[in-house]
Amino acid sequence: MESEITKRKILYAAKKEFAEKGFNGARMNSIASIGGVNQALLHYYFDTKKNLYNSIFEYFIGDSAAKFSEFIDTEFNTWNMSTDEKLCAIIYLVVSVTLEAYDVEMSRIFTREILEGSGFLNEFVKKYFMPRIIQIENIIQDGIRESIFEISNPKIFTFSLLLFISHSINLEKFLVNTELHEALFKNKKMTFYKYLLEHTFKSLRPSNKPLVIPKLSKDKINKIDSFVKMIYDSYMI
Repeated sequence: MESEITKRKILYAAKKEFAEKGFNGARMNSIASIGGVNQALLHYYFDTKKNLYNSIFEYFIGDSAAKFSEFIDTEFNTWNMSTDEKLCAIIYLVVSVTLEAYDVEMSRIFTREILEGSGFLNEFVKKYFMPRIIQIENIIQDGIRESIFEISNPKIFTFSLLLFISHSINLEKFLVNTELHEALFKNKKMTFYKYLLEHTFKSLRPSNKPLVIPKLSKDKINKIDSFVKMIYDSYMI
């Protein structure tokens, strides 16, 4: 248990260092100092700076992404939902996870990674983000087969849905003290969820079908909220 706590301290310290200085500017001795450990112990657990850098993505993003996919594959299948309800539930889950797990430092690391172009994100996206896209797309494809959804390119639709959520959250800090911030972020989870629900079903519902937007039961909302809280709490030192 003590070793796990030490690893977490190192990972949190490394996240801070990489966010401020990028991969090239980060120093192992500085990370050790921030984490309150000696440098020999840091190297014992993570060996190299590259290994430590990779471990940040795996721990703070990859682990939660894997749990996200597992929750959908196991929990959702026990709820006996219609395709409409599944899409409703997964939208609420995506919004909740994106909001609750938002990390300013990881956002800065992602931005630096994109600008520096080291290529690490290519494999990371394939491993952790593609399954999320595929899971949502599969629900839309099921709806198309059932003739309750109609869209020419489910992949682009899914991608734009996820992109909208992540970009909106990243922009929040730039809108502080504006009318937009009050309108968008006062009750942000339900505001974004209700908007995306309406937008999604209006976009997907064929013109010859009645527009009925499903409502997620309080029990399912509570189960999703508990799952998201469990993910967030698991990263606390």
